[in-house]
Amino acid sequence: MESPPIKDGLSYKIKIPIIVLTIITLSAMGALFIKIVYSVGSSESLSDNYQYLRNTGDKLKNEGLYEQAIDQYIKYLEKTKIENSFRPLIAHSVGELYMELSNCQEALIWLFQAEEAMDAYPHADKLKIHIDSCLIKIKSSQPINLNSK
Repeated sequence: MESPPIKDGLSYKIKIPIIVLTIITLSAMGALFIKIVYSVGSSESLSDNYQYLRNTGDKLKNEGLYEQAIDQYIKYLEKTKIENSFRPLIAHSVGELYMELSNCQEALIWLFQAEEAMDAYPHADKLKIHIDSCLIKIKSSQPINLNSK
């Protein structure tokens, strides 16, 4: 008696699941690749996406609405989270606005953040004057309106 001939290859019961799993794996890898590419590209332009917050802050500042401008600037800094050339400038602006509101304690927080980028910051001399001014007001024996907003 002869045994039945052995077929070359795999049966369809095995081929179909392998093909399906291969397609699922390739799709998942493609989605992961696209997500990585998008996240790298989007982080570079993230500050541009939230530029409207900075522009709104500038307009509010020009109109004398300092507290509202501070809110917009802080939202901009929170949303961008990346280090960019505008960060020290915005932090300095927030510090100046708090100074305008006679709140040197809060101003110093922002001025010191701007000071961290002192080497690359073009307004370092003005920043130093603001820091010194706030420190003098806080250390003076007669502080005036330091806690008002």
